[in-house]
Amino acid sequence: MPSKDVCVHLVPQLLEPSRLKGSVAVVIDVLRATTTIIHALAASCTAVRPCVEIEEAKALAATLPKRGVLLGGERGGKRIPNFMLGNSPREYTAKNCKGKTLILTTSHGTRAIQCAIEAERVLIAGFVNFSAVCEQLHCDLRPVHVVCAGYAGEPCMEDTLLAGALVEFFCEAMDVRLNDSARLAWDCFENHGRILLGALQISQGGEHLKEIGCADDIPLAADVDKFAIVPELRRDPLRIEVTSAGIVKQRWAK
Repeated sequence: MPSKDVCVHLVPQLLEPSRLKGSVAVVIDVLRATTTIIHALAASCTAVRPCVEIEEAKALAATLPKRGVLLGGERGGKRIPNFMLGNSPREYTAKNCKGKTLILTTSHGTRAIQCAIEAERVLIAGFVNFSAVCEQLHCDLRPVHVVCAGYAGEPCMEDTLLAGALVEFFCEAMDVRLNDSARLAWDCFENHGRILLGALQISQGGEHLKEIGCADDIPLAADVDKFAIVPELRRDPLRIEVTSAGIVKQRWAK
C-alpha cells in the first residue's frame, strides 16, 4: 500500500488553499469553536452554518424562519451583543438546540473552516470526538490536511496537541509521509498530551478563557471521546451536519 500524505498547518495563514484539492481536511479549534460545533450537533441541532463575519451571520439569520434559528458567536471570547448564545459548549444543550439551525461566527474557528472549503471532504474535530474522527480518516485513502485555527494568528498549544494526536494515530495505523509541521505537532503531543487538561489550562487560549470567566469550558474541551459523531461540511448551502456516528475502536492512548 502506498504511503499516505499527512500535513499539518499550524495556522490557516500558512495554508495555500489550492493544496487541499482532492484531499480530506480536518479543521481544529479546540478552544472553542470546533468543540462547540460538536456539542451543538450532539445536542440535536440539525445543522451549523459557519460565517466569517458578524454581519454575514446576521444577514443569514434574517433569511431563515426565526423559531428555527440559533444565532451564536463571539469576539474576543465574549458573546456578541444581541446574539442568543456565545461560543461556550456549555450553552449548547438539548433544550436550546433541538431541531434548530445554528448560525455561528467566531474569531478563529469559522475562519479556519472557510480556509478549508477547497478540500474534497472537510471534517470537524475536537478531543471530544477524537476516535470517531480517526475512524473516518482510517477508512479514507485521500491525503489528509489538518488545519489548526491557532490563536491571534499564531500556533496554539491546544490545536497543536490535537493535530499531534492525529499524527500519532496515523503513524501507528499506516505508512505515512509527514510535513515538518506534522512532526512538530507530534513532538508536542508526545511531551504534553498525557497531561492534556493541564496543558490546555496553561495554554494562551486557556489563560484567556480563565480571564473572561470561562474556565469551565477547558475541561469540556479536554473530555476525550465524549461523543461518537463526526460533523462534516456540506455545500449548497454551506453547512455542517453529522454524517457519520459510531466508534469501532478507541484510538486514544490511555
